[in-house]
Amino acid sequence: MPEFPSRAAAAVGADPDAVRALLTDDAFRRQYWSGDLPEHAFWHALAVPVPSPDERAVILDLAPLIDPARVASWREVADVWIISNHRHEWLLPVLAAWGFDAVVDRIEVSSLCGRVKPDPGAWEVLLEDGLPPARVAVVDDQAPNLDAARGLGITPIAATGDLGWADRLDAWVRVA
Repeated sequence: MPEFPSRAAAAVGADPDAVRALLTDDAFRRQYWSGDLPEHAFWHALAVPVPSPDERAVILDLAPLIDPARVASWREVADVWIISNHRHEWLLPVLAAWGFDAVVDRIEVSSLCGRVKPDPGAWEVLLEDGLPPARVAVVDDQAPNLDAARGLGITPIAATGDLGWADRLDAWVRVA
């Protein structure tokens, strides 16, 4: 979401630097993404009105990185979860609109579960049923999150701007 601060600022009349500063403030970020703060805390901290759900969708401008049908193909041979540092109010409607809720086994959003990557606890949930870490792979675009997974013995796959990561996951699923 690199363009989010600019879009949010433009949509609600806030200073883009203030939006960036708020999102990079570690204390606020952890409390907000973990759900310890309510969704409106972000907008209130910027001293702007809370956008409607439709306005938020425009501000977020989220689009899938991959076709849900490809995700469904992975589900034929493995459990597929989405684990995201996000606000459920923002992310879940987008996932439903694109059909991801129908092609994954579970969705863990940090604002609902309280686990924020790179905390290893965000990944440990994948191992709760006794699955050996070597049989688990995670895809993420943040190096600290991948390092946390690697530290648990989970196979990390770096998400890239192209679909190379999906090809690597295809190969991993066939071998695992």
